[in-house]
Amino acid sequence: MSTYGDTFFDVRELLCELLRLFYAKNWVSGTGGGICAIESPGRLLLAPTGVHKERVTPDDLFVVDTSSGEVLEPPRNANLRPSECGEIFRAIIAARGAGSVVHSHALSAVLACDLAADDCLAIEKLEMLKGIPGVTNTDRHLMPVISNTPREPELTSEVARVLADPRFEKTRSIGVRDHGAYLWGADLWEAKKHTEVYHFLFEALVARGGRS
Repeated sequence: MSTYGDTFFDVRELLCELLRLFYAKNWVSGTGGGICAIESPGRLLLAPTGVHKERVTPDDLFVVDTSSGEVLEPPRNANLRPSECGEIFRAIIAARGAGSVVHSHALSAVLACDLAADDCLAIEKLEMLKGIPGVTNTDRHLMPVISNTPREPELTSEVARVLADPRFEKTRSIGVRDHGAYLWGADLWEAKKHTEVYHFLFEALVARGGRS
């Protein structure tokens, strides 16, 4: 059990609840997308791949070593496979100290990435920017955008590269062209908040057609 304010909650139950919420928003539809969260030091909960995310239960989650990715505890269903996002999730956790990472396939994320110049998306003049730590509504916030690859793990080196770029030190999201976005926070609740904040920003940018 973990706490949020004065409330106790089960990390596994909340992780599955968020998958259902994100499915309802069309962010993880068609079995796409994923999520992870640190359950306790060294133990990372990872959703399975290739399954309908709104149907994932706590018993379907993998427990993997946060550093190595080794499966410590498989789910009861032996036919399930761990998310292909695992390497990327662990790279973000290692570089940014994240406690939870979300992978979105939202259409708004894909279309927002189409508006990116070169390797980043500039977001400005939106009140919701205040939802990103260290960013104000008068800032020009830069979010990195990388090119897609045939397989998810092949994105890992580019994810590591942009996370090391000082231009993106305040970002809590990485966009992937023609694919979606990775979003994170210090814990599961903050990852939820940042996922909602960035999706609002994506939708606003698309509605504006890239205009400030």
